[in-house]
Formats: sequence, structure tokens, C-alpha cells
Amino acid sequence: MIWTGPTTSCDSSTQYFIPEHLKNDFGKIDAALRSFFTESRLAKMEKVADKRSRKVLTVFENTHHAHNISAILRTIDAFGFLDLFFLYSNQEMRFRTADTIDRGASQWLMPKRLTSIENCANILKQNGYKIALVSLPDFSRTSEYYAKNIPSFASNQFSSKDFKNFIGKNKIALIFGSELHGVSPEWKNHADMYVSVQMFGFMESLNVSVCAGIILQALREFMEINSCELYLSEQEKKLVLEHWMAKTCSSAFEYISNRKSELLPWFEFVRSGKFFQPSINLNDSPRLSDKTKVL
Repeated sequence: MIWTGPTTSCDSSTQYFIPEHLKNDFGKIDAALRSFFTESRLAKMEKVADKRSRKVLTVFENTHHAHNISAILRTIDAFGFLDLFFLYSNQEMRFRTADTIDRGASQWLMPKRLTSIENCANILKQNGYKIALVSLPDFSRTSEYYAKNIPSFASNQFSSKDFKNFIGKNKIALIFGSELHGVSPEWKNHADMYVSVQMFGFMESLNVSVCAGIILQALREFMEINSCELYLSEQEKKLVLEHWMAKTCSSAFEYISNRKSELLPWFEFVRSGKFFQPSINLNDSPRLSDKTKVL
């Protein structure tokens, strides 16, 4: 396995890798499956890929209600991001989506399931992400969990010079906890900052997908205006397009197996999305489109 993109020490917001024995197959799934898609569908996929970003990654702790998960998936897709982790401390926790809310959003994303805060934090750090804990508005319910030296960058401070510099130079991992208690106390050893959403009513919390949408929209707008390194490289966009083709074409596996069997290893690799998983111990990507799927 070799690197074909920048290393984690590079300032670039994205990276990818391809095993040596598959390098020569790069782009061949696109060529093999392109005829299965209409011109308008291909144009839409290419337009969306042009705006996809890995600058922000979202992590959701112990989120298991089908409607919440489905709304989260739609939110991440709507604001043009690609990666999200679902972190479960309870191995028995059931994971479901609601088709009427999801509406196929999961097939355009790269969700992963993890079971350890320590492992999750290490993965984020190894891949160059700064960890931002998403807190309740006044942090009152969770302040005792965190070291006092964690810098406060609340959402109303987005215009500050320090925050501009921070966002401009770093990839951000947003950690969302429960509505009742916020993120787990174990995150205090890994956090670089926290973010909160100002509220002016009697309510002290938001639905997790609503909160994610507010913060992601603000971050996306800021990055667009300030010309941060936001988008995928041309090579990465090609990989993502092949990934989408392999995932969304219902007859792709049968066609490749029967007519292009020499491409089957590359097809399986690109469909899995493993080109964005260098040297990481992750569970297999969850297939979220089935509302009865238990992960």
C-alpha cells in the first residue's frame, strides 16, 4: 500500500491512498459504468463532487434514533461535506435510519462507526483534524468535565482574527454529544476548542441535526468567503465519482463480475471508499440506506 496523495503533515485538507497493485485501474470504473447513467445524472454528480469538502468532519456520540440519524445524513450532504463518524459506547445500541427522511442521502456520504473515544480521537489527530467540542449554550451542564484552558470560540466569534486563522489553517472535527449532557467527559483530554450556538429563548438545547446544520452552514460560508482550502483535488473528485457510480448503480456488481472481472478488485476497493482510510483501524462503512439495518 502506498501514498498517492499528500501526507498528514501537509497543509492540504485532503489525502488519499491506493494500493500499488490497483494503481493502473484508476478511472476504469468510470469508463465501464458511465453508460449506465443519464447525462443529466452524471452532470449532477460532477457538480456536487466539485463542491464536496473534507475540511470539516462530524462525529456524533450515541445518536441512535432513526429520525435523528436520517436528518443528520441529509444535513451533512446538503452542506457539501463527505465524512462523518458515529461513535457508540454501547455495543448493543441499534442503528437505524428512516427512509422517508434519509431520502438516499447516505449513498453520497462516507459514514463510519467507531466504539472508542480514544480510538476516534487518535484517528482525527493522525489525519490532521483539530477537535472542537460542540457544547450547550452556556456550557453549564458540562463545564465541570473540561479543563479551564480550552479556548472558547463560540459561534458569535467567527469574525475574530484568531478564529479566522484557526479555521483557515486547520481541518475541523466537530464532536456532537447528547442533548441532555453534551459530549462525554473523556473528550476533555483531546479537545482543542469548543463551539456553541447562541440561543435567546427558554430552550437550552437544539435537536442534534439542527445544531449541526447551523454550525456547518456558518463554517461553510466562512470558508467560502475566506478562500480556505476547501475542495477536493481533481484526483480525489475522480475517486469520489467512481465511488458513487459503484454504490448507486444497481447492476454495477453484476456487470463488472460478468463483463469486466479483471476490474473486480478495484471495483470493491473504490465502492468501499477505503481510498480515504490510510492506516486506520475502522469498522466497515455502515450501509445506511436500509432502515432495518442494525450496525
